[in-house]
Amino acid sequence: MFSHSPEVKKADLLAQRLVGGATEATKIILEDMGKHHASLREKASMPQFMTEIIVFYMHLVDRSAFAYLGVTKRDTFAERFEVMVLQETLSELNKDVSADDFGKLLRDTYNRRQMQYANYKGLVPNGDEPPKDTLCWEFTKILFSFLNTINPVTFAVFHGLVLRITKVMLQDTLKVEEVLRG
Repeated sequence: MFSHSPEVKKADLLAQRLVGGATEATKIILEDMGKHHASLREKASMPQFMTEIIVFYMHLVDRSAFAYLGVTKRDTFAERFEVMVLQETLSELNKDVSADDFGKLLRDTYNRRQMQYANYKGLVPNGDEPPKDTLCWEFTKILFSFLNTINPVTFAVFHGLVLRITKVMLQDTLKVEEVLRG
């Protein structure tokens, strides 16, 4: 189905790194929020919470793919990337989770967030600009809605955590630029 083109190899590598990194990011977020007396509002929302994290980083990788690969190569990359992220995620998940149900959840969330996230140009604010109306701010709001708190101080702490994790994910875990340029 897929050739062994450079775009396919890059998609495979980034999908593997993304799922492992997103799994670890989910654990870190929940542990850190526990220190601030916050947890998931409902345990049953864990698959959607983790899906939101995976989808956010998929979106960021996709943005970079447009920049580094161009439209044609990006299309090849994106098709393979989506398939491999799903495959990698399913191999990481509890066997009690239905592959079909999770596949639908991932695809639906990805499609919805792609349209939503496209409205935000900046990942983080420039200079002294406020963080509102940036991609990380929106992502923080989405994740925060899963927690059992509405405390604005906790939100600020949470946003800082999301910024730190995003920087680590992009630069250290995924190494997006390095992989896509290579």
